Amino acid sequence: MKQKDKKVVKRLKENLNNTEVLENDYYDELQGDSKSKSKRTSEKSRLSLKKNLILKKGRIVEVKSNYLNIVRIGDIDYPCSISGRLKQYLFKTKLLTAVGDWVEVDFTNEPDYRIEELLPRHNTLCRFSGDSFQKEIIVASNVDYLVITASWLMPMLKPGLIDRYLCIANINDLNPIICINKIDLCKDISEAELALSYYKKLDIPVVFTSTITFEGIQELKDMLTNKDSVFSGQSGTGKTSLINCLEPNLNLAVSEVSSFNEKGVHTTSQAQLIKWSFGGNLVDTPGLKTVNLHKNQKNLVPSVFPGFKDYTAQCYFRSCTHDHENDCAVKAAVSEGIIPVERYESYLRIMESL
Repeated sequence: MKQKDKKVVKRLKENLNNTEVLENDYYDELQGDSKSKSKRTSEKSRLSLKKNLILKKGRIVEVKSNYLNIVRIGDIDYPCSISGRLKQYLFKTKLLTAVGDWVEVDFTNEPDYRIEELLPRHNTLCRFSGDSFQKEIIVASNVDYLVITASWLMPMLKPGLIDRYLCIANINDLNPIICINKIDLCKDISEAELALSYYKKLDIPVVFTSTITFEGIQELKDMLTNKDSVFSGQSGTGKTSLINCLEPNLNLAVSEVSSFNEKGVHTTSQAQLIKWSFGGNLVDTPGLKTVNLHKNQKNLVPSVFPGFKDYTAQCYFRSCTHDHENDCAVKAAVSEGIIPVERYESYLRIMESL
């Protein structure tokens, strides 16, 4: 039996030497293929090498997809694609753009309008995907007020959900307004005032509204005049009905709440920016059946939870979680009845969920 011929492998006679690798910033400035740019950070996306562009500043009023946005410039809405240059950068969000973003649009090749620059955001309202990666999903950006919409009944008031929204508002520099809708279902208004008294003591605006009796509608309208606001809260709390009361000409579709499980239906399927007739803008968003914080924000909750900030500085430990530590000013305030036990238990549930 013949022995198989050995495979001849040609080897380089020269020795391979180590090659010096320069800093990442050097390669960022090079013009190369998209693979070499795919991990550039989003902060560097504003460094454009393009010249002679005709740029106009506008605001995104609707996100159709990651490739098509509706941008309002003046009083005209333009369908705009996203520049291929922006797609080469590594953004932390699921979508590159969000409703409320200020952008610069290139008109050089109109009617082929392209978003060439994404301007810095002042604040954001975001949620996170339910998987282990918790990818950030921005619901709205650059807004003055977050209107936390809840209902007294159908579905029943959930103060714990309000607490989560207030934490989100504090972390993202959003000014909150607590709107308790369907107050016509409350037989004793003093009961509602007592349930929300803790937030009022913290100087958080609270307004009771009804789309049946129109109670509180004018008060809410006065708060939102000439401001950019976003309504968000559990589905079925009547956000769309409230918006129709504030702006009757919109005539947005509404849905009934299930009498079986008191859960609402997502009437609004996609976020969009709507101009108020009384000044300012509304970001109409889909209802969130679950609102969550990022696991990396857990260390912020002890100080941003409503009513805890003044006591956190008095705790013996700087990193006090207000749970098992001794000499905790928050737990002392709970014992003295200054902070309601219900709010402290709500805080513990949020911490446990993270």
